[in-house]
Amino acid sequence: MLKQMQERRGSDEGFTLIELLIAIVVVGVLSAVVIVGIGGLNDSGKTGACKASKDAAKAAVAVHYANHAGVYPADLAAMVTLGELELNGATVSASTITGSGWTIIYTNATPPTYVSAPAALNCGT
Repeated sequence: MLKQMQERRGSDEGFTLIELLIAIVVVGVLSAVVIVGIGGLNDSGKTGACKASKDAAKAAVAVHYANHAGVYPADLAAMVTLGELELNGATVSASTITGSGWTIIYTNATPPTYVSAPAALNCGT
């Protein structure tokens, strides 16, 4: 019986503690890389949505200016009411467009100005 146990113990195959620790470290490093990469994708999505909304607002203001004898709109909400501006996924109220993590502020001037916040988002000019 002792001989059988020694033979079985000699033929046991498995992972050593060192091999298991190395595998856990590798999985941890890969997980960290994936998490950082996903965070970057989220930021680029916010930037893209902000830029698209700002460009749509600028185009709508230009159309309003052309259709109303050279008069800029008082605010963006009026353009939504007139059907000149439609933004999916963003909220328009008075002179602001608000999305997920960003805001665009419209100022009625000659020419109008558009300021996006937060500035770190780099929503374009």
